[in-house]
Amino acid sequence: MYACFTSNNQTLLIYCQQAGCDIDSPSPFFRAYSSSGTDHFYTTDYDEMKIAITNGTYTAEHNMGFVFRLPTVSTTLLYRAYSGSAVDHFYTTDQAEVNRAIRNLGYADEGTAAYVYTTQICGSVPLYRLYSAGWTDHFYTTNETERENAIKNLGYANEGIACYVLPDL
Repeated sequence: MYACFTSNNQTLLIYCQQAGCDIDSPSPFFRAYSSSGTDHFYTTDYDEMKIAITNGTYTAEHNMGFVFRLPTVSTTLLYRAYSGSAVDHFYTTDQAEVNRAIRNLGYADEGTAAYVYTTQICGSVPLYRLYSAGWTDHFYTTNETERENAIKNLGYANEGIACYVLPDL
């Protein structure tokens, strides 16, 4: 595995460019949490995040890594849907899955959240997906310790790897 975008090693950077890794255009994938709605929210749009925080609904947490705002080599869509009745944001790379959530579970289509990797390439790390039926909350993290704590202590079920993102600096 190569950490292509964080290295100052010129040889490694040249390798990464030759391997088709986009090292110039990743964007932060911001994370916030609403304790009143028990909802985790993720976006690449700083203004959107700022509004969610300014309105007092969400509190900024840390960056979940780096993703892409536009398609780049080897990336796929990360869909975003929202359920107002459940107060839950849902993210998936599976178009059929998001369509089922919209059709059967009352989620609204919120379009494209980002472009992400479906395999671990270019120094990417897993973005784990968890779900709490008790809180009706999807939770995503790149931190394995945070993932384990959510499973062991917070009532979340592991739903596997949602996608791969470039690690936070």
